[in-house]
This record gives sequence, C-alpha cells and structure tokens, in this order.
Amino acid sequence: MKNCYCFLLIALSMSNSFAFRLQGVAVKGKLTCGGKPWKNAKVKLFDIDTNPGDPDDLLDEKYTDKDGEFRLDGTTREMTPIDPVLYIYHDCEDSIKVRLDFSR
Repeated sequence: MKNCYCFLLIALSMSNSFAFRLQGVAVKGKLTCGGKPWKNAKVKLFDIDTNPGDPDDLLDEKYTDKDGEFRLDGTTREMTPIDPVLYIYHDCEDSIKVRLDFSR
C-alpha cells in the first residue's frame, strides 16, 4: 500500500508541473521627458496575478540608458495566460505629458 501512495504522489507532482506552462514576454522602448532622453528611469515588468494567494511575479527590472532606452524580458510558469504590466517610476515634470507609444 505504501508503494501505491508513493506512485500517486509522483503522478500528481508530474501532472502539476505539466499544467503550469512556461510563458514569456519582452518589451523595449524609449522614454523621453520634455523631448529629451529620459535616462536612469526605473522600469519594471510584472505578471499580475488575480488569484488569492498567488503574488504578482516580477519578471524583470532595469534602468533606462543614457538615450532613454530599455529592454525587459522575463518568463514565468502559470496555468492561465499571463497578464504583463509595465511600471515606469519617474520624476518627469508634472506639467509635461508622458508619451507612451506601444507600436510594434
């Protein structure tokens, strides 16, 4: 009987690992503030999880380079499709509009 429980535990563990698909996302861009490259702005890429007890996943974080450019990418294992969100932490002047262009 002990062997039966061991087999069942292994089978359940294997089925869970196959249910969680490896998914990834990448984003690149250029930030400007007042028409000038926005250097050293912190950017973070998250997978937002809505299930209770499943915290959001930080996929990548970096700072923009001297030209305001960045590239983030990351992967995570999830049962459902991922919900990637880009966070930009800035100190651009409040009176200046921040332009986000999501063209491919």
